[in-house]
Amino acid sequence: MTSNLANFGINSQSIVINFKTNWFPITIIILSLIIITVIIKIIFKNLKKVIENKIPDNKTEIKKKTFTFANVISNLIIIFLTITAIIIISQQLGINLVPVLTGAGILGVVIGFGAQNLIKDIINGIFIIFEQWFQINDVITVGDKTGVVEKFNLRVTVIRDLNGKVHYIPNGQINILSNLTQEWSRAVVDIAVDYKENINNVIKVLETIFEDLVNDPNYKDFILEKPYILGDNGVDELGNSSIKFKIICKVKPSNQWTIEKQLRKRIKDKFDEVGIVIPYTSYNIYMKNFK
Repeated sequence: MTSNLANFGINSQSIVINFKTNWFPITIIILSLIIITVIIKIIFKNLKKVIENKIPDNKTEIKKKTFTFANVISNLIIIFLTITAIIIISQQLGINLVPVLTGAGILGVVIGFGAQNLIKDIINGIFIIFEQWFQINDVITVGDKTGVVEKFNLRVTVIRDLNGKVHYIPNGQINILSNLTQEWSRAVVDIAVDYKENINNVIKVLETIFEDLVNDPNYKDFILEKPYILGDNGVDELGNSSIKFKIICKVKPSNQWTIEKQLRKRIKDKFDEVGIVIPYTSYNIYMKNFK
């Protein structure tokens, strides 16, 4: 083993001697790296608060892009400082990294332990940044996981789902990604009414609901375009027991779920008020007397 290390300019005895001689500067370098890393993380955390407070809500995309850029830059600085510290410490220990890194044996071991995957993660991370697949605070779907992007760096994307579970996804594994909140979103609601209802009357009532929602001060700022029935007020489907309409509404990112829930609630309340029937599945059970 000692002879193998010697082939790469590594002498274990000289390393021990150099460490005893240079332990103080090595300790200072390690402590400095830890302190600087903590400071960078604190700065990023405070910067995030400043961005949140200074950039208005109507500039959501700018806010998310700023979050993402600051997060990536802070991680790159930490990586750069870590690599620099490793190089300086190796010099203090008398290790020449050039033959170590270029040696076929060590390189083969490194590749065997996942360097290929790491390189793939980093390359994909670079594409994600330049092509802007998503930003921090976007809601994305990767595979069967959907959640809010909480962290992103060149190696991994971290999302938190609706149940609060945090998923760490290596960037190299992101092949197909769906962004649910990029630039704008769309609320989609399907509504069914009884075949006995007058379609024109139903449409008139829905238009009233849309108008009320758009003018509601609690929700009007979420809406980019007034809700409408898809197909120029047409019928989406003639179902087995109901006539179905599809309602869509263009909204600001991440607000589609709120608008969908409000539409459903308001439609149910208004239909109850005017007597429009929303059908539901019912079963007739016949009991046969075998006596």
